[in-house]
Amino acid sequence: MFMEHLALTYKCHSSIGNSLDLKEMLNEVLGTFIEQTNALNGYFFLLDEEKKLYKYIEYKNDTAFDVHDYYEHIDTFNLQDKKNSQSEEVLILPLNKGIFFLLYEKDGFDFDFIGSMFQDLIVKLNISIDACLGVQILKKRNSTLDHLASELKKQKKELIESDKYKSNFLANMSHELKTPLNSVIVISSIMAKNKKNKLDEEQVKNMKIINNCGNDLLVLINDILDISKIEAGEISINLSKININLLITDLIEEMKPLSSQKGLELSFHPLEEDINLLSDTVRIKQIIKNLLSNAIKFTDTGTVDVTLEENANDITIKVIDEGIGISQDKLDNIFERFKQADGSTTRKYGGTGLGLAISKELSSLLGGDIKAFSKVDEGSTFELILPKKTNIQNVSDDTVRISSKASDDVEIEEIVLFDMDDVDLNDESAQNKSKILVINNDYAQFFSVAIALKKENIFLDYKDSISDAKKVLKENAFDMVVIDKDNSKASVDDFSTYCEEKEIKMIVLSKEENENENYLKTEHVNEQLFDKVLEYLGR
Repeated sequence: MFMEHLALTYKCHSSIGNSLDLKEMLNEVLGTFIEQTNALNGYFFLLDEEKKLYKYIEYKNDTAFDVHDYYEHIDTFNLQDKKNSQSEEVLILPLNKGIFFLLYEKDGFDFDFIGSMFQDLIVKLNISIDACLGVQILKKRNSTLDHLASELKKQKKELIESDKYKSNFLANMSHELKTPLNSVIVISSIMAKNKKNKLDEEQVKNMKIINNCGNDLLVLINDILDISKIEAGEISINLSKININLLITDLIEEMKPLSSQKGLELSFHPLEEDINLLSDTVRIKQIIKNLLSNAIKFTDTGTVDVTLEENANDITIKVIDEGIGISQDKLDNIFERFKQADGSTTRKYGGTGLGLAISKELSSLLGGDIKAFSKVDEGSTFELILPKKTNIQNVSDDTVRISSKASDDVEIEEIVLFDMDDVDLNDESAQNKSKILVINNDYAQFFSVAIALKKENIFLDYKDSISDAKKVLKENAFDMVVIDKDNSKASVDDFSTYCEEKEIKMIVLSKEENENENYLKTEHVNEQLFDKVLEYLGR
């Protein structure tokens, strides 16, 4: 008998908690309880917070069983006579979240043992039911979250589309407005000069007002056009070598008439030695001109100073004024669109509040940043930080252009191309890509092709000499080599033989004509090299 009781207890205990699906788990438990204890039938009712019972599962369909007949007994473990039956009784097993009702024949089971066993199982039953209900809640929440995520994704797509339409509208509207506005500015400027003396003093004054308003409106339209281009990702960055001392000197001379009108001194402290940056001249001038215009606008007396400082990895251009300053609470959002220090600033000094926002976006595109420091009534300092090395990842692949002149070559080491130095050739991600070794190539000429190849998931590595290339080829496998013959000091023919022995495909770029199919004339690089590479790689 002891072994039978032990086996019965083990089977009932083992049936609990085998699934996190509540119905599946309770079906197994109820079935095991009934079969192992010889019960006639069984039910499980879920119990809500108001102690209302809801039938969840039953072993056999029994319309004669009414749970309301036992409501006053559901709080404790007990045995009750079945209503309207002289031969059956009901075992009530209450749990935290529900109740088991098991139907037995009278005197047909060992209540002391079975009752004791069921009470020992209560803790495990409660834990298992709580776990299943928790999973149900999580599934319901996950389903809700999935639905919300889908809705958010849909809304995001719609917002992007609407934002795109808005940007396109602003761009088109700006262009449409600029055409007649330019005519108004030009004609009013000519008429304000009154060369034929056909206008009286009042009319000349009105023409100047029209001209000034037209110019103010043109600045606003240009700002809106820049913002719409930035949002649409259509701002192009044209990289070229820039003598930063010379650039700022020219800009200072350009802004002196504006500072002289207010009686301000405009000073400049250049770097001790000339430094060339690879960046966008137009965008740097746009940023500094905006910072200088603001400094002059908000300074009534004193000095506006521009100072250049060289750091390890960047150049800092400081624009320092002795103007009205900005309070600390306003300084935090000074780079947000349409934000100025306060409403009175806009009314007194004018402006749209777009200039600094545009400057911040442009500095980010150039791989740099703008910082602001200020104290009320003492003045402000704005710092434009520009990197010495241009990280191409900071700008859109499709809009970057590199300006390279014969007298002003762009050096490859001045540019960090896609962070190639940080890529491990043995990395699994690199192993899955086609790999090309580029030797002695003119970076400016090869740049557009490099971007196109990168989009085809092709790994590029660069070496400045054939000897360096051989070292890499000894340690790593490459699918192809592209070499510029005109920039190579060592024999390209010998290197070609070396590549043939290692079964590496090779394309030679040269200014001279060559009938060899592996050769490509340098002037055709942008038009033909990309297709030739894909052809050699079998794509």
